[in-house]
Amino acid sequence: MDPLLDRMAIAYLLDQYFYAVDRHEPAIIRECFADEATYSSDGGGLNMSSGEEIGSRLGRGGSYAQTSHVRSSQRVEVTGDTATADTFAIAFLIVDAVAGSPVIVRGLQYRDVLVRKRDGWRILRRHHSTKWQYETTCTEAMVI
Repeated sequence: MDPLLDRMAIAYLLDQYFYAVDRHEPAIIRECFADEATYSSDGGGLNMSSGEEIGSRLGRGGSYAQTSHVRSSQRVEVTGDTATADTFAIAFLIVDAVAGSPVIVRGLQYRDVLVRKRDGWRILRRHHSTKWQYETTCTEAMVI
């Protein structure tokens, strides 16, 4: 077990989570979480109590036509077969992909406890916080 490789594997897992949320891929989201995973949020609106529920619910995309999550900074600490990750990200949440539609931009923090499973690292506990937010409007997409 190499701590650097573990940190890289965890960063990759969390990037896969963002990819899956943005693509509305419940199966890939599900793979990021342990069966017994829990997910909580500051306001309680995202509280979930199993990997299956997390994958199913977050894979639907909520009320947004499109999203884009970008990891901005992260700290990962590994201790044997457990780890913690503190990840900051920016989410662009597109209500409707037409000119003039609202775009919500949020600064997010994910505090994770991870566990090494037989098939790799999985999120065991996640807490999701919104740190800041603003709203703007969508412009027409540039055709290239």
